[in-house]
Amino acid sequence: MQLPQRVFVGALVVPMLLASVGTAFRSDPEISVGHLVFAVRSSEIVLAGTAGTDAERQDVVDAVRVLTASHRITDMITPNAGERMPVPPAVVSGLLGVVLDQGVTEFTGVVRKGHLTASARVADPDRAGELSDALRAAAPDLRVDEDFTSA
Repeated sequence: MQLPQRVFVGALVVPMLLASVGTAFRSDPEISVGHLVFAVRSSEIVLAGTAGTDAERQDVVDAVRVLTASHRITDMITPNAGERMPVPPAVVSGLLGVVLDQGVTEFTGVVRKGHLTASARVADPDRAGELSDALRAAAPDLRVDEDFTSA
């Protein structure tokens, strides 16, 4: 074998073969945790984010749909095989149930990597405290940061 051929085989072909063998023997594809955004605006609930499968997306939508018949649900969750929802459907419905039970009509929540960032417009500081406590109780495994303003 001539030197240019050896260089080509050593520099390109061998690493490609090793990479393909490593990929073939990997038992589980890496699945990362995605994100979820949910917002309540008057009579609409908006869901956005990523789900590992269409079934996972549908489970979240169904869990929210059970909460209320008076809100329109807009589903913008996109299936992505490499990501899964950051929380199970029961946690999503628990968080939204708290928001709806508190009568909050302006709320945005973002769940990502064990963290909930919540923003809401509430009637007064007492209601803000009640909402804060209820969100923490509904999702004890999430760190909650909030930004509530009084109307």
